[in-house]
Amino acid sequence: MVNEMSNLKMDAVLDFVLKNSKKGDPQSVLDTIDSYALEGALDRKRFLMNVGPEKGLLLKNLIIKHESKRILELGAFIGYSAVLIAMHLKSDGCLISVDPDPNSIEVASKIVKQAKLTNMVKFIRGKAEDVIPKLDEPFDFIFIDHAKKRYLSDLILLEKTGLVKKDTVIFADNVGLFKEDMTEYFKHVRDSSFYNSNNIGSHLEYRENIYDAVEISVRIRD
Repeated sequence: MVNEMSNLKMDAVLDFVLKNSKKGDPQSVLDTIDSYALEGALDRKRFLMNVGPEKGLLLKNLIIKHESKRILELGAFIGYSAVLIAMHLKSDGCLISVDPDPNSIEVASKIVKQAKLTNMVKFIRGKAEDVIPKLDEPFDFIFIDHAKKRYLSDLILLEKTGLVKKDTVIFADNVGLFKEDMTEYFKHVRDSSFYNSNNIGSHLEYRENIYDAVEISVRIRD
């Protein structure tokens, strides 16, 4: 029943975006998703767990600052962050987005197509723990926004498989809202000599009255 409701929600967003955004204009696509979410901010059936505009600005600025070219996203959802990331990549950049849900992959692919960014994004359907060992090049930037209890184990897997290198930026979303699940993740990135890590307070997407935060960790040595 939960999956059915989630699928209906994603399909409704997709329909709204295709009808109301300007094709080929990534910012129009993002603004349209934001509009949909804000209009239904108090309706659980319409609430969207995108990174949203507030934390999205942090994400965008970091990608630009670090001139990230090769980016990994864990958790595609409807493709909001895929559009946000891809629109700020240079022509030789690429985003790999991983999600186990087939409807998420389908909807996100169509959202990215609406933004005309398909040449910048590759979607892979599968659980992160199954996909990560099959990836063969390290990433400049990793955006973690999938199952919260998988943050630490999947980051460790990324490290063990050589996909995290010196200067890789790790952006972990929703660590304020789900801080109870993040204790060991925080210890890993904050107490290690491998990372310089900072917690930045923010708000839950489309909910200014609910506190959230992101953890931004930069790998400082191999």
